[in-house]
Amino acid sequence: MSLTGDALFSAVLVATLGVAAATVVLWPRWAGPGVRALLTRILLVLGVNALVLLTAATQLNDQFLFYAGWADLGGATTSVALQRGGPASAAVAIEPAGSAATVPGGQLPALPAGGDVLTFRVRGAHSGVTGTIVVRLPPGYRDRAHSTVRYPVLETFHGYPGAARQWVDTMDLGAAINRSVAAHQLRPALIVSPQLEVPPGVDTECVNGAGGAPAIETWATRDVPEWVARTFRVAPQRASWATIGLSAGGWCAAMATMLHPAQYAAAIVMGGYFRPDFSPTYLPYPASSPLTARYDLIRLSRRAPPPVALWVETSHSDAVSYGSSAALLRGVRAPMSVDATVLQHAGHRVSLWQGLLPNSLRWLGAHVRGFAPLP
Repeated sequence: MSLTGDALFSAVLVATLGVAAATVVLWPRWAGPGVRALLTRILLVLGVNALVLLTAATQLNDQFLFYAGWADLGGATTSVALQRGGPASAAVAIEPAGSAATVPGGQLPALPAGGDVLTFRVRGAHSGVTGTIVVRLPPGYRDRAHSTVRYPVLETFHGYPGAARQWVDTMDLGAAINRSVAAHQLRPALIVSPQLEVPPGVDTECVNGAGGAPAIETWATRDVPEWVARTFRVAPQRASWATIGLSAGGWCAAMATMLHPAQYAAAIVMGGYFRPDFSPTYLPYPASSPLTARYDLIRLSRRAPPPVALWVETSHSDAVSYGSSAALLRGVRAPMSVDATVLQHAGHRVSLWQGLLPNSLRWLGAHVRGFAPLP
């Protein structure tokens, strides 16, 4: 019996209803005093509650595909590594004449006191969007000895539903970067995590909407980098800027990088996809809009591949990401490159992506020179 689908859910539901009915029938028999009667009542109550939770878990797994099958539930992560397009090192070697994230002259503003994780409220001059930006400073950023060091930037994109702190808190990206730095696989980097749901709760898919819908693409790829460059000691070269995202955020990371190669050199895409997948309640532009073609990254990878490198994770069992990821891999060509980890039996969940963080960061440090480990 499959872990997903109606058969398992129906069986669990029938078992839950059966045990609940048995509890009602047997309760009077075990209502008397005594240790045996008390233990029996406790077991009946625990059994009903456990089955209710199992019913809910089965339904949620059917809906969100956290575990794609029994092998995935058992921890099977057999993978196939694929590389498509040009070599990753060649993809990030092409430098445009300028970079969207330019470092202004003069002194940078003083940062607020506190720890290494700071939260700002920023209004985008180009998009008109006002949103939260969470920034994690690399260790030692505030030290006087490092006052002339400029850091690479890893801009994160959370899933839906999600929040700007997802990569800092749930994914613990800062600690993962610290471990990669200690292993001489990566250099210290600034983590920048913008709010993507504007207004809160809306599945914007990070696109620029028509007819007054928020311009999230402009906010994330222009307003945020320009604000970062005005506020922090960061390197301006595109080879020192990359994106990372999971699920819907994986789509956002791929879109930002592929549509803005003058700003970003690379993207890490975990369980993402390559065409927007809007919720039924939010349609920012009609299907006939030119934006439909703009946000078709599979089409872009075949017709005008940008000089960027992507690290992509997907699974044959991941209905959210596999279809468009496989299509991208079939058609991508140089100067774009894609290094893909294709799992055989894996679902669509945070715990999976947490385990893949070390490999993806190692790839970033090995192939994108702005993130290469320091001597």
